[in-house]
Amino acid sequence: MKTKENIFLSIMTSLQKEGALAEIILIGSWCQYFYRIYFNNTPEISAIRTVDIDFLIPRPHNSKKDINVPDILNAYKFVSETNYISGYNKFVNPELEIEFLTPELGKGSDKPYLVKNLHVTA
Repeated sequence: MKTKENIFLSIMTSLQKEGALAEIILIGSWCQYFYRIYFNNTPEISAIRTVDIDFLIPRPHNSKKDINVPDILNAYKFVSETNYISGYNKFVNPELEIEFLTPELGKGSDKPYLVKNLHVTA
């Protein structure tokens, strides 16, 4: 069985190959994984991570490149789960969850934001 870290790195590699990492920004506790590597496993950087991987999608999102992120994640056995009340979706597999977030832009920004060219709702 693959570890969470192996799944994470495989997903990051696939997203990079498709050009998605130019469109989204890794945020949250999984950034620390790279910080620890870059800073030689320094003890000041926590090794504790949540099970959810968070990506920030800048807003407004102006890219025109079509990247089917759900197809990329399906290759790693991720399934889209939608909260039918809010319309927000996330991707889950037995090991990890992936969420796409956007910055708050004021009144009404708590509604789901469809990013058409990435095929996700943030």
